[in-house]
Amino acid sequence: MLFVYPFFLFAISAILIPIIIHLFQLRRYKKVIFSDIRFLKQITEQNQKQRNIKEWIILAARCLAIICLVFAFAKPFIPLSNTTVTKADKAISIFIDNSFSMSQQNKEGELLEVAKNKAKEIVSFYNDNDIFQILTNDFEGKHQRFIDKKDFLLYLDEIKLSNQSKSFEKILARQNQLFTSSFNSNKIAYYISDLQENQFKNIEHNDSNLIFNFVPIIPNQNSNINIDSAWIDQPLILPNTPVLLKVKVSNYGKNGIADIPLTFKIDGVQKGIANITCGANSSAEVQIQFTLNDIDYHAAELSLLDNPVVFDDKLFLTLKAYGNQQLIAINPNKNIQDVYAIDENYKLVSFNTNAIDFSAFNNASCIIINELNNYTTGLQSELQKYLSNGGVVLIIPSANLDDIAKTNSFLQSINAPQLNLSSNQNLKVAKINLLDDVFKNVFSKIPEIPNWPTINKFYSLTLNSTIKGYNILTLTNDAPFIFKSKYGKGSIYLMGSPFKTDWSNFTEHALFVPFMLRLPLVNKQSAALYYNIDNPENYAFEKNTTNKIVYLKDKKDEIAFDVNNNESKSSIYLNGIITPGTFNLLAQNKQSQLAKISFNLNRTESNLKTISNDSLDFDNAQIINANNLVKHQKEIENNFNGTQLWRWFLLAAIAFVLLEVILLKLK
Repeated sequence: MLFVYPFFLFAISAILIPIIIHLFQLRRYKKVIFSDIRFLKQITEQNQKQRNIKEWIILAARCLAIICLVFAFAKPFIPLSNTTVTKADKAISIFIDNSFSMSQQNKEGELLEVAKNKAKEIVSFYNDNDIFQILTNDFEGKHQRFIDKKDFLLYLDEIKLSNQSKSFEKILARQNQLFTSSFNSNKIAYYISDLQENQFKNIEHNDSNLIFNFVPIIPNQNSNINIDSAWIDQPLILPNTPVLLKVKVSNYGKNGIADIPLTFKIDGVQKGIANITCGANSSAEVQIQFTLNDIDYHAAELSLLDNPVVFDDKLFLTLKAYGNQQLIAINPNKNIQDVYAIDENYKLVSFNTNAIDFSAFNNASCIIINELNNYTTGLQSELQKYLSNGGVVLIIPSANLDDIAKTNSFLQSINAPQLNLSSNQNLKVAKINLLDDVFKNVFSKIPEIPNWPTINKFYSLTLNSTIKGYNILTLTNDAPFIFKSKYGKGSIYLMGSPFKTDWSNFTEHALFVPFMLRLPLVNKQSAALYYNIDNPENYAFEKNTTNKIVYLKDKKDEIAFDVNNNESKSSIYLNGIITPGTFNLLAQNKQSQLAKISFNLNRTESNLKTISNDSLDFDNAQIINANNLVKHQKEIENNFNGTQLWRWFLLAAIAFVLLEVILLKLK
């Protein structure tokens, strides 16, 4: 028999107290004279002998009660092997899931509070000499060491819900990292969580010395509705132009939903509402139309009502319209000038062949080259530079066949198709590439028999294997009428005919206006509507800034960022954001607003589906019933301390005390 706390055995010396009391418990007798004491003396002698025996039994009961009580505190056990339990023999790491999914309820209350109570109960099963680690999704620095039971309970009370969510693989790696620094022979890990399926992408572990215990905290029901994402299909928001905001809403529940209101606000003012209808365990897409009347930054918000998981019921957005799209047209005709005159958001700058201001190329959204008869070396060089930096160039071939050779020379330098002799055929456009940005989302519905442009004459295009591109408009003979190719980061749109009515009716067709208006927007993109807090990214300023430090500020927080000026663009690395919302990006003086940036929480916690018990069945792992931890307590005692005897000694101590009481009551 061995003892967990052998130092308690020194308390056995307490048996001297009843022994001393017994030895010095003397009674004084009073003499009484009788006429005949022969029979009385016999009775007295007999009673005195019985009393001495009784007092010795009481003394023994008292001593044995003290000895058994001391043994009970020393926790005697019969070991299962020759090993003994020494100080800090067990290292226990307990992970408490504090992600937002733990805000759900079950019959015992909020899941996080239930998990904390279960952790307290588990810790109480271990000895005071054991060491503990507390771990949450926050991976706090103070949790990266072993502590005693008292400090563990203090840290446990401080745990609150967090927007962080770590995978099981990362949590296990963090636990193993600390275990490697421990010399304890028994390493035990606990995972107290609602066990969401999305956390378990890799549930294997290789440490055969690690005993792993899953403690599921099951909610009343796994149902949740969330705003998954939002986006705008068109590349830019233009002022005074209706825009469709598309929103994906997911229903993670066993029952469908109908007519759930989704509210849309801009700068705190409601601008739209949509009713959501969605089946069980599925998603739905809704659209909300809005218009921006200026080119300022606006803070927008999507929201719905859904309890008890509410962290994903809002989505914060930043909206901004981009006006004054500057275009350059070299040798433009009336068709080109007229199409951009109808929209105030476009500013057309025209140059003739002999007077081109190349410095204007830097600010141009698109360059249109119309029937140019001569591509000078300087022009070719500037166009190549413009394309390499992401520009868009529309090349309209000349109707004069003598100019085609010079055009082909330039096309070859930018790896675009070659123009061949014109062909006189009456053809029509048969296909439109609706996936390209120039026509994407232009049509809400295409008629079964569309009336596309008619072509009378066109140049055939010769392609080789090195040309990367595709048809934008395809003729009935499968020849391209408009072909798109790439050069550097830029895009080249090559027409198959000039803008002349004797070649085609394209300039008179309804396709012409959207094609020309969308062309300057092809390689442009609005700033991101929002960023994910968990995925830091680079944010590029719309215009370069001379500020070395900028600040992100909302009502509560203010974060400073160093400005990077790499590749002639100013940017900041968005990390360290904790709270979702829309922040003002302020200049170094904290007065001038440079932009607005919105941040949202990761939606991985929205899917509340839990992993099956069979998937958690791997070596050295077990699932513990959170409602019956007493059974686990007995397993701990049997596995680490052998057969426990302290309960028997405690019962024996009580029995000896009862025996003493009974003997004292007897006369």
